[in-house]
Amino acid sequence: MDAVAPLSPPSLEAFRAWTAPAGRQQARLDISGIAVEFEDLPADLAARMAAAYAPYLSGPSSAGRPLRVRMRRAPLAYFVPPGFAPGREVYRMHTALDGPVFRTVSYRLASWIDLTRREGVVALASGERDPASRALENFIRSCVAWLAIDSGGFFLHGASIIRSGRSCLFYGPSGAGKSTLAAMNDEGDVISDDLTLILRRPDGLMAAGGPFRGTYTQGPPVVGTFPVAGFYRLRKDERTFVRRDDGGCFADLLGNLPFVVDQLPLRPDLIDRVRGLVEGAPFHYLHFRKDERFWPAIDAAG
Repeated sequence: MDAVAPLSPPSLEAFRAWTAPAGRQQARLDISGIAVEFEDLPADLAARMAAAYAPYLSGPSSAGRPLRVRMRRAPLAYFVPPGFAPGREVYRMHTALDGPVFRTVSYRLASWIDLTRREGVVALASGERDPASRALENFIRSCVAWLAIDSGGFFLHGASIIRSGRSCLFYGPSGAGKSTLAAMNDEGDVISDDLTLILRRPDGLMAAGGPFRGTYTQGPPVVGTFPVAGFYRLRKDERTFVRRDDGGCFADLLGNLPFVVDQLPLRPDLIDRVRGLVEGAPFHYLHFRKDERFWPAIDAAG
């Protein structure tokens, strides 16, 4: 991946100049109580959301505090020039955190959300090289990440599989084997091979079914919450086995909190918050070979 200098997202003052509604539609996305409500959505984006997020769309609800987002049209083609060759793109999304306000900018979309006030604005540019649906999904992912942290949970860059009513979480950096492992799975239901919402509920730590399935497309989307059986830091190997955590699994977990990890130097308190959330949860390393079943090794480790 090419190194790119961070670009500061537009200031809140800049957003005040973008007043034209992007559309007239509304939508509410709710993932086990983590909710984002949109107003002034363009019709094509509302239709794409209805198709992509159908099990997680709902009407107005008094439960919890949803994030209310207004969609605005910005009079420019791109906020960040795409500048990538076809087939060789590395997606750029620059972020900034100022107290409770999280701001982003990518090619076609700029945004801010205020976690305290539970409101935000998305500005859409008109350039066609970055599909609006992709830009909006990345914004939604960032919202889920920060709403989860603010609501007693976190968003994990990891695969998740429901087996016997409990969830196993598999994580590691890009290339660790999350998608490979999900494709190998021969028991239970895969939530995602990419991103999983983790919530602390009165009865324990839960993984929530969600729409961010990554490259995994088999079976219907999973809805609901499932007790966490354990976290597994993935390592590709010549044989398949589980070994105990040596203290490094939690550090690697922190490195797999999208949109939040870049802000940890500014918010070191979040490290202790996440540590408290996973206290008591089993952590292991899963060494695996891609042509060998991994569940027997997990079962043998107890």
